Amino acid sequence: MTEPLDLLDPIHYEAVRRASAEAAPLPNWCYTSANWYAFEVERIFMKVWNYVGHTSQVPHLGDFFTLEVAGAPIIVIRGDDGEVRAFHNSCRHRGSRIAWGKGNCKALTCPYHTWTYARDGALIATPLIEEDDHICYADLGLLPVRMEFWHGFAFVNFDDNATTLLDWLGDLPKTCASYNPETMTCTRRKVYEGVKANWKLHFENFNDSLHIPFVHGGTLNRQNVSGRARRTHEEFRGQCVVHFTKHKGSRGLLEGDTGFPRIDSLTGRYQEGTWYPCILPATMMAWTIDCMFLFELWPRGPECVDVAICSFFPEDRTAQPDFEEKAAKYYERLDVILPEDNDAVELQQQGLHSPVNAAARFTHMETLCHAFDNWILDLVLDT
Repeated sequence: MTEPLDLLDPIHYEAVRRASAEAAPLPNWCYTSANWYAFEVERIFMKVWNYVGHTSQVPHLGDFFTLEVAGAPIIVIRGDDGEVRAFHNSCRHRGSRIAWGKGNCKALTCPYHTWTYARDGALIATPLIEEDDHICYADLGLLPVRMEFWHGFAFVNFDDNATTLLDWLGDLPKTCASYNPETMTCTRRKVYEGVKANWKLHFENFNDSLHIPFVHGGTLNRQNVSGRARRTHEEFRGQCVVHFTKHKGSRGLLEGDTGFPRIDSLTGRYQEGTWYPCILPATMMAWTIDCMFLFELWPRGPECVDVAICSFFPEDRTAQPDFEEKAAKYYERLDVILPEDNDAVELQQQGLHSPVNAAARFTHMETLCHAFDNWILDLVLDT
């Protein structure tokens, strides 16, 4: 389907704006167009709170990891004072990337001209140019990225005028308090690089329970589900869409597997199901009775996304002698399910190259997808 020249004219999205029972999904070009994706980067990812990781991923002084937020390279590092900070991964001399992957360092050194930065971002060495009086070290430290935390979950925002993280999360901290999120630690992070699909398709898939009997027919669908409840970001204070599934056992395991006991502090319905808060724009959580797993979406362009899946457990359980043996069952569940989802969204991406806009309706089980699509339009069209 050919994208229009007046891409931001609201008239092209009137069908999406209808009530859910009458609405259509976003037009094809919202998943294939480089121009549309550029607006998403500018008006969404550069303006909102983006989850980037957990402080347990950098437990020691000098531990760091790198990532790209919609193309913007950053470094997350624990400084000598124990504080976790984020910096633009770009040397203050000529702009080179200075770090890759993850690891531990005594300092960050640019590979181009060896400008070196302390673990708090301060410039500390510029070989061969010590006599250049115009090089002021105090002014040339790594540029910080605004970072705020919720119980170790770290978010960055490139807009210094944006609201606080807690305002963005709204009701989420209160709603998941009985899981004791402050005790959670990340025990594994696995990345599926280069999934050939638009990032939004994975977010929509996570909030689409209709696909489970078909895409996960021999795996996830074997678990007994007795009820579902959904709330959009308009019904839930904060920038989230959420749903709750009532079921027996843990959603972190495949049918028939046994693992850890239920988290003692859980109250009410959270003792009998899984709560799925999806933090807009690209982070999906699943808080089940004995653990939490989290999906990160890292767009690489309009038709490619890296998908990371992170496993979280209460920290005291990681000290148990049989932790790794039990945790392996939870990892297996994710290793089976996520490739099934990756295959599904890649097929959907292929179909969205049709010259016609074939996607025409949402069902009653896809109301959160409709809410998400309209949230995208609100920000991109600035309405």
